Amino acid sequence: MRSHHTIRIGIAVATGALAAGCGASSSAGPAASAAPSQAASAASTAPSSPESGPATSGASARPSSPSAGTSGPAALPTLTRPVKPPKNPTDTVPNTGWVLGVVTRGGSGPCYGFTADNGTQFALHSTDGITLTTGGRVKVKLTTTMLKIYCGPGQLMAMTAAEPIG
Repeated sequence: MRSHHTIRIGIAVATGALAAGCGASSSAGPAASAAPSQAASAASTAPSSPESGPATSGASARPSSPSAGTSGPAALPTLTRPVKPPKNPTDTVPNTGWVLGVVTRGGSGPCYGFTADNGTQFALHSTDGITLTTGGRVKVKLTTTMLKIYCGPGQLMAMTAAEPIG
């Protein structure tokens, strides 16, 4: 009994797939090409509603095929090789190592504010308990950090050491 139901369900699924057009291609023969033309003729004979305006034929409502105006890969944009190297660096590598500047947010941590002498703002993080005084000039050793925390405005870096200047 179960095998009869399984076969009937399989036939129903296959019939539904064929009716929906699944698996149809341009090389499927005349049966596949007849269905779109019948749909187009049905759309052109359907009455139009007052809101949508006059009836349009199915052919004019369809977008043009992508191969109508261009052919092949020649129409794709291509990248050109630069004539000479760029003047400025194209990747931004953060300053690491010893940097001089002024403490803008001090305390005993773990977050500090720091402005380097070149004007770059840093949000520093350190769990070493280093105490920095706001407004003091210091030399700090910076490294990149993988932490995703907010220590204030500026580029997040890890501070591994700090020495007062002067």
